[in-house]
Amino acid sequence: MFTKRLASRAGVVAAAAALTLGGLAAQANASSAVIDGSGGWASQSGCNLGSPNYFCLYYSPNHGGAVKHYAVTAVYTISDYFPGTTDLVRNDAASADNGSGCHVGIWVSPGYVGNSNWLNNGNRGGNLTSALRNNEASIAVDDSTNCPGEGIG
Repeated sequence: MFTKRLASRAGVVAAAAALTLGGLAAQANASSAVIDGSGGWASQSGCNLGSPNYFCLYYSPNHGGAVKHYAVTAVYTISDYFPGTTDLVRNDAASADNGSGCHVGIWVSPGYVGNSNWLNNGNRGGNLTSALRNNEASIAVDDSTNCPGEGIG
């Protein structure tokens, strides 16, 4: 009886450890891509360095379709709609602009975790990669070097 109980407890402990390590491994395998490289573009006037917006998300690629402007430095969980539509911004954006003087991250999960796309500091835009296109859930300024104390950086 004691041996069965001990074996059962050992199995529960092993299962809990496997779940914990599996969760950590999944987070460690998150991918990241800069999307404002050679295929990127300068931000549009509604979301450039002279605007009040830190970043913008677009419904379609290449600045197309409806646009959601953000005048805040961090959105823990994207939950609003593209203006003038019934389309939620979360999991429905295809491109982004950086209107801040900082690096901006876009993540697949709420709370700034998981796969990410990055817009480097200053007036840059790009199309979201296949990992994040129509699959984004949080966005923020994340740049402790150029912009300490802003957003989550």
